Amino acid sequence: MPTLTPERITQISNDLLLAVGASESHAKTVSDHLTNANLAGHDSHGFIRIIQYVREIKEGDINPTAEPVILNETSTTAQLDGKSTFGQVAMTAALEIGKAKAREHGLSLVNVSNHEHTGRVGTYAEAAAKEGLASFMCSGYVGGPSLMAVAPFGGTVRKLSTNPLVIAFPYNDDGPVLLDFATTISAEGKLRVARAKGATLPDYWTITADGTPSNDPNTYYEGGSLLPIGGLHGGHKGYALSFMVALFGAVLAAVATPDMQNARASSDTMLYGSTLILIDLERFGSLDLIKAHVEGIVSYMKDTPLREGYTEVLYPGEFEKRNRGQRRADGLYIEDATWDGVQELMAQYGVE
Repeated sequence: MPTLTPERITQISNDLLLAVGASESHAKTVSDHLTNANLAGHDSHGFIRIIQYVREIKEGDINPTAEPVILNETSTTAQLDGKSTFGQVAMTAALEIGKAKAREHGLSLVNVSNHEHTGRVGTYAEAAAKEGLASFMCSGYVGGPSLMAVAPFGGTVRKLSTNPLVIAFPYNDDGPVLLDFATTISAEGKLRVARAKGATLPDYWTITADGTPSNDPNTYYEGGSLLPIGGLHGGHKGYALSFMVALFGAVLAAVATPDMQNARASSDTMLYGSTLILIDLERFGSLDLIKAHVEGIVSYMKDTPLREGYTEVLYPGEFEKRNRGQRRADGLYIEDATWDGVQELMAQYGVE
């Protein structure tokens, strides 16, 4: 596997996006986001996605120059139309609007419709936390002939997407306490990475089209489904989370979008959208004091007898914090299948 510097990944991604028609500002936003995902250890949402985005621009799914617009707005809320641009661009716009409203009024809620893949959702929460803002974000998809990934618990037909959920609380500049995961047992991108490596999955993460459990990543791409968080026997919890994400993300987006207001989720119709909620913690007390309490809880959790095979207890988000330091020093390993695909695009578009 080749090892690339973060700067090299950013440059290649930026140049490829420019080559297929992205504006300079959009190319920079997306390429920075992809590199940050690799640095955080989430390769499933990093450089591997540039192949997908180039294809979706060529196929007309992504408008690489469109700017999000505000559909309606109050002092604490806003609903945006992403105009089919990059999800990273739409959600960055939502983040900036949300931060300003939360600073002025203590909290904000911004919903975005009509956007493409948002990338790693934890990135937006980390950016907010650096400014003392706690956050909740989710991206919900339900229905439609494509993009669905998971069957409802007890079923066999895909009806929901991976519907990621993020909750973040400020802790330190290197990274907040962070919950960032798909409501499926794994993000789809992790199956993509496993398939690129020719690896099997660590457990039964998928079921075949007839409901048979499988640890082969190819099962998903052959018509099977991802399992929700909780897996074969406890998946009712992940399914319920995914259902709620669809309501907070997709329903709020549908009611704001004129051509979707009378639509209903079905095998032919997909509802989707993302919602970001921000809270200015200094409305409740000194940020330094709040962080001191967080430090106390982190220390309390780490001071515990360890199970066999474990060397320490991590706080949520510490994985990403450590990866950023280590990967900046060591470089970023890119699996061969991804690098081969990227090199083909580089040759096609004259990117060096």
